[in-house]
Amino acid sequence: MFAMNIDKWMGSYKIRAFQWIDGKRIYFNVQYYAPGQSIQKPPVWDKTIYVTDDAAGRRIVCDFTQSLVDYVARMQIPSGTEVILTAQVTASGAGCIF
Repeated sequence: MFAMNIDKWMGSYKIRAFQWIDGKRIYFNVQYYAPGQSIQKPPVWDKTIYVTDDAAGRRIVCDFTQSLVDYVARMQIPSGTEVILTAQVTASGAGCIF
């Protein structure tokens, strides 16, 4: 079994990723803090998606973390909505299905 635990900063974004309790998805959380903002205060925004936990999904999370963060940052996720991203490897490279 592949153990994953990402807990780091990328610019103004706090990133957390780990295997979800159902064993089928990866929890991927992005929090945005304004420049100069205290981390003692809540983030400006907080977005969570789930990535299907398979070889392609793990590759997207581990090898293309910055691209995934940028994508999540641009997403508009309505309250109460669960987003699951499924990556697919094709002959021309990796792509995503929503």
